[in-house]
Order: sequence, then structure tokens, then C-alpha cells
Amino acid sequence: MFQVYDADRNGAVEKDDFEAIFHNLARARNLTQEMPQYQQLYAKFMEDWGYLQQDADKNGNGKIELAEWLQYFENRINSPNIYQIVVDLADRVFELLDLDGNGVIGVEEYKTFYCSWRIPPGLAVEIFPKLYLDGDGSITKKEFLKLVRQFYRSDDSDAPGNLFFAYY
Repeated sequence: MFQVYDADRNGAVEKDDFEAIFHNLARARNLTQEMPQYQQLYAKFMEDWGYLQQDADKNGNGKIELAEWLQYFENRINSPNIYQIVVDLADRVFELLDLDGNGVIGVEEYKTFYCSWRIPPGLAVEIFPKLYLDGDGSITKKEFLKLVRQFYRSDDSDAPGNLFFAYY
């Protein structure tokens, strides 16, 4: 997860990294600054960054190094208030990824997700069949949120949600 968020690959997660991911998602959905969806998504990303910086940046340098990240996420996973931000963000991301508005995410839409987080889109084709939990070839919002929960909280190393960001 640290590697996924470290957009510029400088060994630290910074506000610019969160903004880069946000801008990739906004661009994929053709969102502009004037649109309420743009503002809401940006606010959620910055809220997530704010908690990360406040609670993880122990040396106050504006950068979250790997050791700080790991300690923070240990706490985050176990805090209902902070964890709820993750769930809220995932809910909004699902809405953005459902490009055709049919209530499910297909493999092409999942590629958009991977591209937004700078994960090679070819991996989406490989991973996607392992993520649709009911075998129907698509991911519903309920399944998406379950995968997010598995990614963050499952003790089962084989849980499909652990592949949410491919092999990162």
C-alpha cells in the first residue's frame, strides 16, 4: 500500500502523492473543479491525508516514511473513526469507477482504478476475475466494500481483498 501511494517513488508519502492519485481519478471521470463530485472527492482525499499527516508524521517533516506508515496503519485499522474515512472514500471511488452508471464495475472500469493509482492496467485483467465474489464477472458496490474491508482487516492471507491493489 505504501508503494501504491508513493506516487513519485521518493520513499515517502506526501500530500502531493495524495493529490496525484486524486487528479488521476478526476481526470478519468472528466471531473472539473466546478463540479460537486470533484470537490467532495478532493475533500475526502485531503481528509485522509490530514489524518495520516497528523497521526503518522512523527518527525513533522511533512513526509510519511515507511516506518511511520506501518505504525499509523496498525492504529488506523483498529480505530473505527479513522477506518470509516477509508470506507467513505471507497464508496465514492466506486461511484467514480462505475463509468457507465450501471451499479457494477467491469474489468475496463477496474483498469481505470489501477491507472489512477499508477498500477499497470494489465494487472487489472489478471486480478479482476479473483475479485468478483459472486462469479458474475463484475463487482457490485457491496462486493467492492467487502474487498476493501478484507484488504485492510482480514487475517486470511488468501482473502480476495488482499489482491485489491494487485501484488503491491
